[in-house]
Amino acid sequence: MVDSHHLEKIPLFADLGVDEREYLGSSISHRALTALETLFWVGDRGDEMFIIVSGRVEICIPDQGGKEIRLAILGAGDFLGEISLLDGGLRTATARAIDAVAMLVLSRQGFHDCMMRFPAVAIKIVGILSQRQRSTVEKLRGIRNLNEVADQTLSKWQTLANGIATLAASQAFLMTHAICFGGWILANIALGKIAPDGYPFPFLCFWTSCEAIFLSLFILISQAQQGQKDRIRNEVEYQIALKLQLEMMQLHHKLDEQSTALAELRQSLTPEMEKGMASAV
Repeated sequence: MVDSHHLEKIPLFADLGVDEREYLGSSISHRALTALETLFWVGDRGDEMFIIVSGRVEICIPDQGGKEIRLAILGAGDFLGEISLLDGGLRTATARAIDAVAMLVLSRQGFHDCMMRFPAVAIKIVGILSQRQRSTVEKLRGIRNLNEVADQTLSKWQTLANGIATLAASQAFLMTHAICFGGWILANIALGKIAPDGYPFPFLCFWTSCEAIFLSLFILISQAQQGQKDRIRNEVEYQIALKLQLEMMQLHHKLDEQSTALAELRQSLTPEMEKGMASAV
Protein backbone atom coordinates (compact mmCIF):
# COMPACT_ATOMS: atom_id res chain seq x y z
CA MET A 1 0.00 0.00 0.00
CA VAL A 2 1.21 3.50 -0.88
CA ASP A 3 0.37 6.74 0.90
CA SER A 4 -1.92 9.00 -1.17
CA HIS A 5 0.32 12.01 -0.46
CA HIS A 6 3.16 10.14 -2.15
CA LEU A 7 1.00 9.57 -5.26
CA GLU A 8 0.23 13.28 -5.40
CA LYS A 9 3.87 13.95 -6.27
CA ILE A 10 3.70 11.62 -9.30
CA PRO A 11 2.55 13.44 -12.49
CA LEU A 12 0.48 10.45 -13.59
CA PHE A 13 -1.75 10.65 -10.48
CA ALA A 14 -1.40 14.33 -9.56
CA ASP A 15 -4.80 15.33 -10.98
CA LEU A 16 -6.74 12.60 -9.16
CA GLY A 17 -8.84 13.31 -6.10
CA VAL A 18 -7.91 12.31 -2.56
CA ASP A 19 -10.35 9.39 -2.47
CA GLU A 20 -9.15 8.15 -5.85
CA ARG A 21 -5.51 8.27 -4.80
CA GLU A 22 -6.25 6.51 -1.52
CA TYR A 23 -8.12 3.70 -3.24
CA LEU A 24 -5.48 3.42 -5.94
CA GLY A 25 -2.72 3.45 -3.31
CA SER A 26 -4.21 0.34 -1.75
CA SER A 27 -3.56 -1.53 -5.02
CA ILE A 28 0.01 -0.26 -5.47
CA SER A 29 3.08 -1.95 -4.06
CA HIS A 30 6.76 -1.04 -3.86
CA ARG A 31 9.57 -2.70 -5.77
CA ALA A 32 13.30 -2.07 -5.77
CA LEU A 33 15.83 -3.07 -8.39
CA THR A 34 19.57 -3.27 -8.09
CA ALA A 35 21.88 -1.92 -10.80
CA LEU A 36 21.69 -3.94 -14.05
CA GLU A 37 18.77 -6.03 -12.74
CA THR A 38 16.21 -6.89 -15.42
CA LEU A 39 12.62 -5.87 -14.71
CA PHE A 40 11.12 -7.87 -17.59
CA TRP A 41 12.17 -9.33 -20.94
CA VAL A 42 10.69 -8.75 -24.36
CA GLY A 43 8.01 -11.36 -25.04
CA ASP A 44 7.19 -11.91 -21.34
CA ARG A 45 3.54 -11.82 -20.40
CA GLY A 46 2.79 -8.76 -18.34
CA ASP A 47 -0.06 -7.55 -16.16
CA GLU A 48 1.63 -4.72 -14.26
CA MET A 49 2.54 -1.10 -14.83
CA PHE A 50 5.57 0.46 -13.18
CA ILE A 51 6.09 4.07 -12.07
CA ILE A 52 9.69 5.07 -11.44
CA VAL A 53 10.24 6.91 -8.15
CA SER A 54 14.04 7.17 -8.34
CA GLY A 55 16.81 5.82 -10.53
CA ARG A 56 16.95 5.11 -14.25
CA VAL A 57 15.60 2.29 -16.41
CA GLU A 58 16.69 1.56 -19.97
CA ILE A 59 14.28 0.20 -22.58
CA CYS A 60 15.90 -1.98 -25.25
CA ILE A 61 15.13 -4.67 -27.81
CA PRO A 62 17.39 -7.36 -29.32
CA ASP A 63 18.47 -7.35 -32.95
CA GLN A 64 18.92 -10.37 -35.20
CA GLY A 65 22.38 -11.02 -33.82
CA GLY A 66 21.20 -10.90 -30.22
CA LYS A 67 22.74 -7.48 -29.57
CA GLU A 68 20.50 -5.17 -27.56
CA ILE A 69 19.58 -1.77 -28.98
CA ARG A 70 18.65 0.95 -26.49
CA LEU A 71 15.39 2.69 -27.32
CA ALA A 72 15.00 5.04 -24.36
CA ILE A 73 16.12 5.85 -20.82
CA LEU A 74 13.35 6.55 -18.29
CA GLY A 75 13.80 8.43 -15.04
CA ALA A 76 11.84 9.52 -11.98
CA GLY A 77 8.19 10.25 -12.78
CA ASP A 78 8.15 8.14 -15.95
CA PHE A 79 6.08 4.99 -16.23
CA LEU A 80 6.33 1.85 -18.35
CA GLY A 81 4.35 -1.31 -19.01
CA GLU A 82 1.08 0.54 -19.58
CA ILE A 83 0.30 -1.44 -22.75
CA SER A 84 0.38 -4.78 -20.93
CA LEU A 85 -1.64 -3.19 -18.13
CA LEU A 86 -4.46 -2.50 -20.58
CA ASP A 87 -4.49 -5.65 -22.71
CA GLY A 88 -2.50 -8.16 -20.62
CA GLY A 89 -0.38 -8.98 -23.67
CA LEU A 90 3.30 -9.61 -24.15
CA ARG A 91 6.02 -7.13 -23.33
CA THR A 92 7.19 -5.28 -26.42
CA ALA A 93 10.69 -4.53 -25.07
CA THR A 94 13.14 -5.37 -22.30
CA ALA A 95 13.41 -3.11 -19.26
CA ARG A 96 16.59 -3.10 -17.15
CA ALA A 97 17.78 -0.91 -14.29
CA ILE A 98 20.82 1.21 -15.05
CA ASP A 99 21.42 1.95 -11.37
CA ALA A 100 19.47 1.33 -8.17
CA VAL A 101 15.78 1.92 -8.90
CA ALA A 102 12.77 2.38 -6.64
CA MET A 103 9.37 2.05 -8.29
CA LEU A 104 5.69 1.60 -7.68
CA VAL A 105 3.82 -1.37 -9.14
CA LEU A 106 0.18 -1.22 -10.20
CA SER A 107 -1.43 -4.58 -11.00
CA ARG A 108 -3.91 -5.03 -13.83
CA GLN A 109 -6.62 -6.29 -11.49
CA GLY A 110 -6.14 -3.36 -9.12
CA PHE A 111 -6.27 -0.95 -12.04
CA HIS A 112 -9.53 -2.48 -13.31
CA ASP A 113 -11.09 -2.32 -9.85
CA CYS A 114 -10.08 1.31 -9.53
CA MET A 115 -11.51 2.12 -12.99
CA MET A 116 -14.82 0.51 -12.07
CA ARG A 117 -15.07 2.62 -8.92
CA PHE A 118 -13.44 5.82 -10.17
CA PRO A 119 -13.85 6.37 -13.95
CA ALA A 120 -11.68 9.51 -13.66
CA VAL A 121 -8.64 7.26 -13.24
CA ALA A 122 -9.37 5.56 -16.56
CA ILE A 123 -9.91 8.93 -18.23
CA LYS A 124 -6.55 10.14 -16.88
CA ILE A 125 -4.67 7.05 -18.10
CA VAL A 126 -6.35 7.10 -21.50
CA GLY A 127 -5.58 10.81 -21.82
CA ILE A 128 -1.87 10.23 -21.17
CA LEU A 129 -1.75 7.32 -23.61
CA SER A 130 -3.48 9.51 -26.19
CA GLN A 131 -0.83 12.18 -25.67
CA ARG A 132 1.89 9.59 -26.28
CA GLN A 133 0.11 8.41 -29.41
CA ARG A 134 -0.31 11.98 -30.64
CA SER A 135 3.38 12.64 -30.02
CA THR A 136 4.26 9.55 -32.05
CA VAL A 137 2.02 10.68 -34.90
CA GLU A 138 3.58 14.14 -34.88
CA LYS A 139 7.03 12.59 -35.08
CA LEU A 140 5.90 10.47 -38.03
CA ARG A 141 4.53 13.57 -39.76
CA GLY A 142 7.87 15.25 -39.23
CA ILE A 143 9.78 12.49 -40.98
CA ARG A 144 11.37 13.84 -44.13
CA ASN A 145 13.29 12.39 -46.99
CA LEU A 146 16.89 11.69 -46.01
CA ASN A 147 18.30 13.24 -49.17
CA GLU A 148 16.37 16.48 -48.62
CA VAL A 149 17.59 16.83 -45.04
CA ALA A 150 21.18 16.05 -46.02
CA ASP A 151 21.12 18.54 -48.91
CA GLN A 152 19.86 21.34 -46.64
CA THR A 153 22.76 20.83 -44.23
CA LEU A 154 25.46 21.06 -46.89
CA SER A 155 27.91 23.94 -46.84
CA LYS A 156 28.53 26.09 -49.92
CA TRP A 157 31.79 24.24 -50.55
CA GLN A 158 30.04 20.86 -50.42
CA THR A 159 27.25 22.09 -52.67
CA LEU A 160 29.84 23.35 -55.17
CA ALA A 161 31.66 20.00 -55.06
CA ASN A 162 28.45 18.10 -55.72
CA GLY A 163 27.56 20.38 -58.61
CA ILE A 164 30.98 20.02 -60.26
CA ALA A 165 30.97 16.23 -59.76
CA THR A 166 27.53 16.01 -61.34
CA LEU A 167 28.65 18.18 -64.24
CA ALA A 168 31.78 16.09 -64.79
CA ALA A 169 29.66 12.95 -65.09
CA SER A 170 27.37 14.43 -67.75
CA GLN A 171 27.48 13.69 -71.47
CA ALA A 172 27.67 17.40 -72.29
CA PHE A 173 30.90 17.72 -70.28
CA LEU A 174 32.46 14.81 -72.18
CA MET A 175 31.41 16.06 -75.60
CA THR A 176 32.56 19.62 -74.86
CA HIS A 177 36.02 18.44 -73.80
CA ALA A 178 36.31 16.12 -76.76
CA ILE A 179 35.50 18.96 -79.17
CA CYS A 180 37.80 21.45 -77.40
CA PHE A 181 40.76 19.05 -77.18
CA GLY A 182 40.30 17.81 -80.72
CA GLY A 183 40.00 21.36 -82.07
CA TRP A 184 43.05 22.54 -80.13
CA ILE A 185 45.17 19.67 -81.45
CA LEU A 186 44.03 20.11 -85.07
CA ALA A 187 44.52 23.90 -84.94
CA ASN A 188 48.09 23.59 -83.63
CA ILE A 189 48.93 20.94 -86.20
CA ALA A 190 47.55 23.13 -89.01
CA LEU A 191 49.53 26.20 -87.86
CA GLY A 192 52.80 24.26 -87.92
CA LYS A 193 55.82 26.25 -86.70
CA ILE A 194 53.81 29.28 -85.61
CA ALA A 195 51.46 27.19 -83.46
CA PRO A 196 51.17 28.51 -79.86
CA ASP A 197 51.13 24.94 -78.49
CA GLY A 198 52.84 22.70 -80.98
CA TYR A 199 53.47 18.98 -80.65
CA PRO A 200 53.62 17.42 -78.03
CA PHE A 201 51.14 20.09 -76.86
CA PRO A 202 52.69 20.97 -73.46
CA PHE A 203 50.02 23.57 -72.55
CA LEU A 204 47.23 21.10 -73.30
CA CYS A 205 48.93 18.50 -71.10
CA PHE A 206 49.35 21.04 -68.30
CA TRP A 207 45.71 22.11 -68.56
CA THR A 208 44.33 18.56 -68.53
CA SER A 209 46.56 17.59 -65.59
CA CYS A 210 45.38 20.52 -63.48
CA GLU A 211 41.77 19.87 -64.42
CA ALA A 212 42.11 16.17 -63.54
CA ILE A 213 43.55 17.02 -60.11
CA PHE A 214 40.74 19.41 -59.20
CA LEU A 215 38.04 17.16 -60.62
CA SER A 216 39.39 14.26 -58.55
CA LEU A 217 39.18 16.34 -55.38
CA PHE A 218 35.60 17.43 -56.09
CA ILE A 219 34.56 13.86 -56.92
CA LEU A 220 36.15 12.52 -53.72
CA ILE A 221 34.30 15.11 -51.64
CA SER A 222 31.03 14.24 -53.35
CA GLN A 223 31.61 10.50 -52.86
CA ALA A 224 32.35 11.02 -49.16
CA GLN A 225 29.01 12.80 -48.75
CA GLN A 226 27.23 10.04 -50.64
CA GLY A 227 28.90 7.44 -48.45
CA GLN A 228 27.61 9.22 -45.35
CA LYS A 229 24.10 9.24 -46.80
CA ASP A 230 24.35 5.52 -47.54
CA ARG A 231 25.44 4.75 -43.98
CA ILE A 232 22.50 6.70 -42.52
CA ARG A 233 20.10 5.07 -44.99
CA ASN A 234 21.37 1.62 -44.07
CA GLU A 235 20.90 2.40 -40.38
CA VAL A 236 17.31 3.55 -41.00
CA GLU A 237 16.56 0.42 -43.03
CA TYR A 238 18.09 -1.70 -40.29
CA GLN A 239 15.87 -0.07 -37.65
CA ILE A 240 12.80 -0.65 -39.83
CA ALA A 241 13.72 -4.31 -40.36
CA LEU A 242 14.27 -4.68 -36.61
CA LYS A 243 10.83 -3.27 -35.84
CA LEU A 244 9.25 -5.59 -38.40
CA GLN A 245 11.04 -8.55 -36.84
CA LEU A 246 9.74 -7.61 -33.39
CA GLU A 247 6.19 -7.28 -34.71
CA MET A 248 6.49 -10.66 -36.44
CA MET A 249 7.67 -12.24 -33.18
CA GLN A 250 4.66 -10.79 -31.37
CA LEU A 251 2.35 -12.03 -34.14
CA HIS A 252 3.80 -15.55 -33.83
CA HIS A 253 3.25 -15.44 -30.07
CA LYS A 254 -0.38 -14.44 -30.57
CA LEU A 255 -0.91 -17.23 -33.12
CA ASP A 256 0.61 -19.75 -30.73
CA GLU A 257 -1.67 -18.51 -27.96
CA GLN A 258 -4.71 -18.82 -30.20
CA SER A 259 -3.72 -22.37 -31.18
CA THR A 260 -3.30 -23.31 -27.52
CA ALA A 261 -6.63 -21.72 -26.60
CA LEU A 262 -8.41 -23.58 -29.41
CA ALA A 263 -6.83 -26.86 -28.32
CA GLU A 264 -7.94 -26.29 -24.73
CA LEU A 265 -11.43 -25.37 -25.90
CA ARG A 266 -11.63 -28.52 -27.99
CA GLN A 267 -10.59 -30.67 -25.05
CA SER A 268 -13.22 -29.04 -22.85
CA LEU A 269 -16.03 -29.80 -25.31
CA THR A 270 -18.16 -32.82 -24.62
CA PRO A 271 -18.81 -35.37 -27.38
CA GLU A 272 -22.42 -34.19 -27.62
CA MET A 273 -21.30 -30.59 -28.18
CA GLU A 274 -18.81 -31.66 -30.84
CA LYS A 275 -21.54 -33.59 -32.65
CA GLY A 276 -23.81 -30.56 -32.49
CA MET A 277 -21.09 -28.27 -33.90
CA ALA A 278 -20.33 -30.78 -36.68
CA SER A 279 -24.01 -31.03 -37.64
CA ALA A 280 -24.30 -27.23 -37.65
CA VAL A 281 -21.37 -26.99 -40.04
